[in-house]
Amino acid sequence: MGPIKPNPAKTLLRTDIASRIAALSSDEKKRQSKAVFEKVINHPFYKSSKRVALFLSTEDEIDTAPIIDHVKARGASAFIPQYAGGIMRMLMLEDGDKENMGVTKHGIAQHSKDQKREEALEGGGLDLIIAPGVAFTRSGARLGHGGGYYDRYILKARNHPEIVPKVIAVAFTCQISDNVPMDEQDQKIDDVITADS
Repeated sequence: MGPIKPNPAKTLLRTDIASRIAALSSDEKKRQSKAVFEKVINHPFYKSSKRVALFLSTEDEIDTAPIIDHVKARGASAFIPQYAGGIMRMLMLEDGDKENMGVTKHGIAQHSKDQKREEALEGGGLDLIIAPGVAFTRSGARLGHGGGYYDRYILKARNHPEIVPKVIAVAFTCQISDNVPMDEQDQKIDDVITADS
C-alpha cells in the first residue's frame, strides 16, 4: 500500500472536530471519560475479552488510564501501541512500564526499543481493540489522525488465523458526525462508545 493521499473532506472534518474538543472544559472531559469508562467495562465485547489493545490517551481524548487499570485488575492482558519505522505494533503492558516510557514527537508515551514485550498478533492475537480516532459515525465509520496506522493494524488483526477481534472506539460526544468520509484503506469499527448515547 502506497502513501495515503490527502483527502480534503477529511482534513476539514479533523479541523472541525479539533475545535469542538478544544471547546470542552476539563471538567466536561472528566465527566464524559467517567461515563465512557462505565459503559466500556459493562460492554459485552469487553467483558468477554482476555487480550485487549488500547491506547495511552492525550488530554484531547477520552481518558483510557482507568480502562487500562481495569483490564489489568481483572487479570486480562493489555497491549498498547509502539510506533517505529512507519509501523505500529501492539506490545504487552507490564507492571511498571508506564513509569519508564519515553514520549514520541506527537506526545504519545510508548515502550522504548529496549523494552522487549510480546507483540499481540505474534502471540495469541487480540479479542478486542479499543481504538482512538478523530471522528466517528454511529454506523461504524472512523476517521483517524491521517497516518493509517490503525487501519493497517486492524486489517492485519482481522486476518489473524486464530481470532478476529472486535473493534470499538471511545470518543467525546462531539466527535460523532453524521458523515465521515471513508477511503478504500479505511477500516470500519464494530461500535463507538460515548457518554451521552
